[in-house]
Amino acid sequence: MKKEIILNFIFTFLISVIMFLQNKYFVEYMGIETLGIMKLFSQLLQYLNIVEMGLGSASTFALYKPLAEKNYKQISVILSTIKNIYNKIAILLFILGILVTPIIPFFMKVKFFDKIIYIYWILYVLNTVSTYLFIKYVILFTANQEFIYVRFIQSLSKIIYQILQIFFIVKYKSFIIFIILLILDNLTQYILFKRYFNKNYYFIYSTKERYKELNKDIKNLFWHKIGTLVIFNTDLILISKLVSIEVVGIYANYQLVIQMITTIINIGVNVIRPKIGKYIAINSKEEIYRLFKKINIIFLLIGIVFSYCSYILINYFISLWIGKDYIVSNFTVQLICINIFVACFRVILDIFKDGSGFFDDIQSPILESIINLIFSIILGIKYGLNGIIMGTIISNISIILIYKPVLTFKRCFNKGLKEYIKVYGNYLMLIIISLLSLNKIIKIFIVDEINSWLNWILYSIKISIFTSIVLSVMFLLNKDFRSILKEIYHNFFKGVKND
Repeated sequence: MKKEIILNFIFTFLISVIMFLQNKYFVEYMGIETLGIMKLFSQLLQYLNIVEMGLGSASTFALYKPLAEKNYKQISVILSTIKNIYNKIAILLFILGILVTPIIPFFMKVKFFDKIIYIYWILYVLNTVSTYLFIKYVILFTANQEFIYVRFIQSLSKIIYQILQIFFIVKYKSFIIFIILLILDNLTQYILFKRYFNKNYYFIYSTKERYKELNKDIKNLFWHKIGTLVIFNTDLILISKLVSIEVVGIYANYQLVIQMITTIINIGVNVIRPKIGKYIAINSKEEIYRLFKKINIIFLLIGIVFSYCSYILINYFISLWIGKDYIVSNFTVQLICINIFVACFRVILDIFKDGSGFFDDIQSPILESIINLIFSIILGIKYGLNGIIMGTIISNISIILIYKPVLTFKRCFNKGLKEYIKVYGNYLMLIIISLLSLNKIIKIFIVDEINSWLNWILYSIKISIFTSIVLSVMFLLNKDFRSILKEIYHNFFKGVKND
């Protein structure tokens, strides 16, 4: 696992550095408005991509058991079912993309609409459709705990094409070439994944038999996908419609930072996800619950570290990266950081929930979507960008931090409301104590201005170290945190002794 995490971190670091360079040159050579159009298209396509209906999560869950038992017939049936469905989805997605083309101007608040934007949109649709060529291989390899291979191929291909994109941005200032390179990236991944599949999974064969159990999980996961879609892919559309396409470009830069943070979190998450799935399959609910609490408290700590450090550091970063003209207010940063915390903290509950096969709580994503959309529109009209972000925060607190955990405790761990209040009440106290302590201690290190990348790096290291130390001390108040520290301590010295 240690090797997987290190390699994954290297890939993530390289991709993130190149992506930040890419955005910098994009703004410099093609303008903040074009960047806003690109980000808007990405979010619009996520809505068309709803036709996928959560098939990926359902398929991965369905493959865990037959892969562990080496049931090649069952694996073949499931994969043939996945392939058949994804081929239909790709065709449907392309048709929907073409049908949506005439109403693209409706989503954009711009002074002048250039008709070439229609061509950009169609190419973006083709780019999304091309991902369905290889998604079945990604699902299979990930379920079979070969995530690091998947990550290697995706990262290597992405890095090569990102560098090419930067070259063409600077040399030709062409958005069309930029999107064509995205499509070529997907085709490259398809070729490499297909070759690996043919070489190592020769025992899997095509069959007309279909795995019917997928239908039930897909129907349930469809609603979860809608919830996730509205939460993570509505802000830029509403900003584009209610504020301006330029503000979309500005906020998209902050979203890229958030994406980098969640990607770093996912380095570890994607490695442990199949391992947790396997643990759930062979252990009792009480054992699963004990493991959940130990991992969850770690991610609570991680969530506070990342969100608090982001609050202090993110505007300095944006100013050095893109320029002072593209930073948002301190209050907006506070709102963004609340969502960063939720994004970091929610992942473990979702992993245990999905790993337990708990997909039929369709009311959760429906409520989440309704709350988010209503509050984002109402507050967005009144307060602009801040109001839209506040709408997301309201749905995050009410559903992600309260309603969904209560359901998961009951279904996955056989624990009631009283246990949830006890555990999450303890988390809330830790958050309050930690933030009060941090504000007292860290404020002595706050500076007014940072003028170079070297100063920013040194400053961020200092803030991160002191934040982590203060939080670790505060978290010693939690029994689960003390327990997992003891396990790490004993495992470390056991390894040293064996060496």
